[in-house]
Amino acid sequence: MNNNKKIGLSLLTVLSIGSLEAVEFKPTGFKATGMGGAGVASSRGSLSGYYNPALLQLSDYATEVSLNTGIKIRESNLIDNMDKLSDIDYETTLDNIENNVVFGKKRLDINGVVAIDTLQQGSSNKQEDRDNLITAIDILTQKVGTNNAFEVAVDPSLAIQISNYFAIGAYVNGSLGLQLNIDSQYNKLIIKQNEIGYGEVYYEYDPNTDYYIGSVGLDAKNNYEKTSLEYANDNSINYIQLDAVLLGEIPLSYAKGFDFNSGNWNFGINGKYMTLATISHRLDLGESSEDAEDKDYDDYETTYKPTIGIDLGLAYQPSNIKDLTIGLVTKNINSPKFKVDEVASKNDTGSKIEDYKIDPLIRAGISKQYLNNSLEVAVDIDLTKNKTIIDGEKTQMIGGGVEYHPLSWFAVRGGAMQDLASEKYDDGMIYTAGLGFGLKWLQVDLSAMIGSNKGTYDGEEIPRYASVNLSIVSKWGDGYNKKQP
Repeated sequence: MNNNKKIGLSLLTVLSIGSLEAVEFKPTGFKATGMGGAGVASSRGSLSGYYNPALLQLSDYATEVSLNTGIKIRESNLIDNMDKLSDIDYETTLDNIENNVVFGKKRLDINGVVAIDTLQQGSSNKQEDRDNLITAIDILTQKVGTNNAFEVAVDPSLAIQISNYFAIGAYVNGSLGLQLNIDSQYNKLIIKQNEIGYGEVYYEYDPNTDYYIGSVGLDAKNNYEKTSLEYANDNSINYIQLDAVLLGEIPLSYAKGFDFNSGNWNFGINGKYMTLATISHRLDLGESSEDAEDKDYDDYETTYKPTIGIDLGLAYQPSNIKDLTIGLVTKNINSPKFKVDEVASKNDTGSKIEDYKIDPLIRAGISKQYLNNSLEVAVDIDLTKNKTIIDGEKTQMIGGGVEYHPLSWFAVRGGAMQDLASEKYDDGMIYTAGLGFGLKWLQVDLSAMIGSNKGTYDGEEIPRYASVNLSIVSKWGDGYNKKQP
C-alpha cells in the first residue's frame, strides 16, 4: 500500500466536486413537493410541462410563471462510517503498522514461516494504532456492507404557462452519487515486502497480539491476493465510486381537450431539447482528501450531443363524477439517446465511453377536489422502476397528499410517500409539507420532505432522506378551474 494514501474522503470534498442528479421522476416545484410527490393529476399550470402536459387544459389561471429551486439529500450507511475512518487517522495508523514490520529479529523455522515478535524487540505498535486498525477493519468489513449510498441532488427550474394550450420551461436535473464498494472477504492486514534471501514475504499482522507472522511461497501469495486489505485497495477491488449527472431539458408543451359523453379527455405532448454531461470516476479507497481536492474532475467528464425527447400525457375527467381527474404520463417515450461528443469530452481514462440512453418511465395519478375546489386530494404511483445515480439502484414511488387553498393567496399542504423498489436506501415513510402565501401575482412557496428513518453523523441522528423546495410564483387571470365565490 502506498504510504501517501488515506481512506477518508470528506463530505466537503464530495460537495466541492459538483451538485448534480439522475433521470428518475423526482418531486419538483411547489405543489407536488408538499403533497407526497403527487402531481400527474393535480399539478395544473406552469409545472404541467414536467408532470403532465395534458393538465394545461385544466389550468386554474390563464397565465402562471414559477421559479423553483430544490435540493435533496439521501443517505444510507455511508457518510458517518467514512467520517469515522477519517477521525481515526487511518493513513497514519497504517503507516506506523507497516513501517514497524521492518524491525525485530526474524526467525525462519523449518516450515518456512518468518516470525517477528515486536514486543520483545521494543518496537511494538501503540495501543491507539492497534485499536484504530481494529475499528477500521470492522467498519470496512462489517458496518458498511453493500447497502451504502449517498446522493445530493438539485433541480432548479423556470416554468411558464402561456395559456390553456401552451407552456415552456427550463429544467436542470442534476445529482452526485457516492458509493463505497467493499469486498468483505478482504478483511486481513497482510503486507507484502521483498526481503533479501527470502524474496517476497507476506506479513500478516494481528492487532490483538501485536505480532507479525511472515510467510513465503505460493500459498502465502494466494492468501494475500484473496484476503488482504492492502491488495484489495491497490487493485481497485475496494474503491469509492463517484458519479455525477447533469441533465438539462427545455420542453415546449401543447395540450388539447375534447368533450365526450363519457367525460372530458385532455391530451398533451412535450417536445424537449435535452442536454447531458456526466462524470464517472473510481477513487482509490486510500486516497487522501488533499489529493481528492487537487484532482481535476473535468478529466473524467463526458459531454454528449444534444437530443430530442418526447413526453405524452392524458388527463381524464369522467362526466359522472364531479371534480375527479385521472392522469397518466409517459416521459421520454422515444427513449432519447445521447451520443458521445468525442471533441468536447475530456474523459481520457482509456476505456470506451458508451452512448447514454434514457428509458421511458410511466406514472399514473388521481385527484379529487372538494369544497368548491378549495380542497384537493391527490395520489401518484410510478408504474415503472426508474434508474438513479447509484449504479444498480432503482426507485418506484407511491405517494399522495392534501392541499387546502381557501384563498387565491394562501395554500397549505401535507402528505407522505414511500419508495417501493429501493434496495440500498431505507428512508422509511417520507413525510411532506408545504405552505404558500402572498399576493396572487407574487407568491412565495416553501415545501419540504423528511424520512421517518434516521441515520447518524458525528454522533447525532439525521434523517436518511431530506428535501426542501423554494418557489416564487406569479398567477394572472382565471383559467379552466375558475374558483366560484
